[in-house]
Amino acid sequence: MPTLLYKDSTLTTETVSTRTAACVANTTEGALPRVATLSLQDYLCPATRPQFLNDMRTSLTELGTFYIKDHGVSPTLIQSTMATVRDYFNLPLAEKKKMLIGNSRHFRGYKLMGEEFTNNQVDHREQLQFGPEDEAVASFQPGTSADHTGLVGPNQWPASTLDLLPQFRPCILEYMDQLEILSTHLMEAIALSLDLDASYFRDLFGLNPYYRLKCAKYPSVAQGKSATIGCGAHKDTGFLTVLLQDMVGGLQGQDPASGTWMDTRPVPDTFIVTLGESVERLTDGAYQATVHRVLNNTSGQDRYSIPFFFDPALDAQIPNRLATAVSGKNEVMMIDSKNSSLEDLVEVLNINDGLAPYPKETQTWSNGAHIFETVHRCHPEVYPRWYSREA
Repeated sequence: MPTLLYKDSTLTTETVSTRTAACVANTTEGALPRVATLSLQDYLCPATRPQFLNDMRTSLTELGTFYIKDHGVSPTLIQSTMATVRDYFNLPLAEKKKMLIGNSRHFRGYKLMGEEFTNNQVDHREQLQFGPEDEAVASFQPGTSADHTGLVGPNQWPASTLDLLPQFRPCILEYMDQLEILSTHLMEAIALSLDLDASYFRDLFGLNPYYRLKCAKYPSVAQGKSATIGCGAHKDTGFLTVLLQDMVGGLQGQDPASGTWMDTRPVPDTFIVTLGESVERLTDGAYQATVHRVLNNTSGQDRYSIPFFFDPALDAQIPNRLATAVSGKNEVMMIDSKNSSLEDLVEVLNINDGLAPYPKETQTWSNGAHIFETVHRCHPEVYPRWYSREA
C-alpha cells in the first residue's frame, strides 16, 4: 500500500516500516502525491508568506491536506491534552457513562464503543466530544426554534470526574482556545491563497465561530479482524480540521486523482490540516475535501486521535460558491473549476476592488442546519430526548 511522501518531514527512511520503504523505493518520486509540511511562522513573516501561500494552494488543489509545524501551540499543552484524554478513557466505564452524549442537548459528551457508524460501517472507537463553553439559549423551544440553536451551551463536567482528573476541564478548554487561534490563522491564509483579502471569511465566522473537539480512542484488535473499521471513509463536512494524533498510525487519505488509499503517517510536532466539504463547495471543487479513514488498530497498543473541527458561526449563511461581480457588468461570475485553470480561478476570485463579496442573488445555505445535520446523523440518540415537540 503506497505511503504519502513528505516534504520537509522529520521522518526518515529509518523510521518507516520495511514494507513502506520497499514501496517508496519501487516508485518514482513524481508518481505519488506529496504532503507538504508548512510552517505557520512562514505565514506570519511577510517575507516568506508568498511562498507559504503558494505551497498551501498547491496542497489544497491537489490533496486538500498538509502538515503544519511551528504552529505556536505549546508542546507542554499538547502533551498534557493527550495525557488527560488517555486518563479519561482509562476511567471505569461507570464513570465515563456519567458524560454520555445523550445527556446533552448540545451534543457534548461520551460515546460508547461501537455506537457510531461512518459510511455505513461501525466505528471501532470510543469518543468524547466538546464545543465552545457557552450559556445555553434560554429561549430554545423543541420543534419551534431552529434546531441548530440547541447546539449552543456548556460541556458536561461531572463533579466526580473532575475529582479524579482535576486538570481535565482546564486542559481541554485551554487546548480548544489555542486551536481556535491556530485555525483562525489558517482560515485567513486560505482566503489569501485564493487571492482574497485575509478578512474575507470573517463575516462567516463572526465573533463566535463554531467548533467541535473530538477525542477518540482506537483500541488495538487482533490481526485479520474484518467486521469493523476504526473509522469509515468520509469527508469532513465543515470548513477545516486540525488533527492531533499519536505515533501509532492508521490514518489513511485518498488520492483524489487515482482513488488510491495511502498511509498518512504521524509527523512529530505537527498537526494534520484537512479541508472539509464547506470549502470544497465554496470553491466548486477547486480546493479538495480529503476523503480519509482509519484502519483497525492492530499495533498492540491503543491509538489516540484528537481532531478539532473549525466552522463558521451557526447563524452564517454560506454562498453555494464564491462569487464576485464583474466590473462594469450587472452579472455574477461564478467559479467553474472544472473548465478553468487555477490562475483563472484566482483571477475570478479577486474582489479586492471593494465590490460586495456575496451578491444578494447568490444562493446560500445555512451553516447551522448543515452542522446540525452532521451531528444528528452521528449521534441520533440525542434528538428524541431533546428536540422532539414532546421534549
